[in-house]
Amino acid sequence: MRQQIDALGIKGSVLVIRKGKILLNYADSNTTDTSYLINSAQKSLTAAMVMRLVQDGKLSLQDRLSKFYPEIPGAKKIKIEHLLAMRAGLNLKPGAKLGRKHFVSDQDNIACDVKKTVFDPKLLGKWHYSSLNYVYLCGIITKVTNKSYEQLFHETYVEPLKLKHTEFLWSKPHRILKSGLVPGFFYRNGHYDIIKHEAALRDAHNELGAGSVVMSNQDLAKAIRYVLTGNLLTKRSRKLLYDAQPPSYYNGGLYHNDKQKTKLANGAGEGYYTFMRTTNDAKTMIIIQSNRTRKNEFDKLKKSVNQVMHQLLESK
Repeated sequence: MRQQIDALGIKGSVLVIRKGKILLNYADSNTTDTSYLINSAQKSLTAAMVMRLVQDGKLSLQDRLSKFYPEIPGAKKIKIEHLLAMRAGLNLKPGAKLGRKHFVSDQDNIACDVKKTVFDPKLLGKWHYSSLNYVYLCGIITKVTNKSYEQLFHETYVEPLKLKHTEFLWSKPHRILKSGLVPGFFYRNGHYDIIKHEAALRDAHNELGAGSVVMSNQDLAKAIRYVLTGNLLTKRSRKLLYDAQPPSYYNGGLYHNDKQKTKLANGAGEGYYTFMRTTNDAKTMIIIQSNRTRKNEFDKLKKSVNQVMHQLLESK
């Protein structure tokens, strides 16, 4: 198994859990406690926070976006369930980017995003990936609870699970240092260039619940296990949250493979990769993270990690 993973050429940290027991926990270049920006893998944790509010009766999957942001185009037709499944028909105007160049506040970022949002009614109910869906979900849960997304994340995951290597990218320097975060690098012109922290910080604020948290492999494994099997959500809530449809089979921040009974998440950006593969019961899991990235290799690596997971499931 280690030879298969090492053959991928990913420089970072590796955690493999098989039938509830750690099979591999090692690092190449970093340490097993190193934290990385998990990027889009964070969406699964945001989705579970949304579903918890649904479960508690504070929100409904059938609530319209217009209840919270009536100014967003198409808001009267878009439901919470559409946002969770990336089927809301929303996108940014051509050439536009999330948030603004200089961060003011989460609310300001969302107000800025609203002005750049377009709605395509032909895409409503159809798969169309955009982090904008999850940014608006963050705004909604903030409105419902009167708490910031960051505060809710800490209350939902960091505190109850006693996560030691999890922070928001904009946390105070001593907290970031304690989390074990390493800088992200991108390969260009024959060598790896460090990604400037200021640029990564701006993008993290703009992504909010879709790419702003750094986590170690062990912390991410704990959080995923908590979402899939812990008392955060009921069995019924998880069934509703992960009711995915083709062609993407995506819902609740995770891709679902019903044949293998597995779920997966990927993250890429700011010089970091995160690959997470898990069985539905979270007993068998692979998490590989790296802070060395290259152009045009992410999709290839995703497929390769899928193959490693398949081999792990097939092994006796």
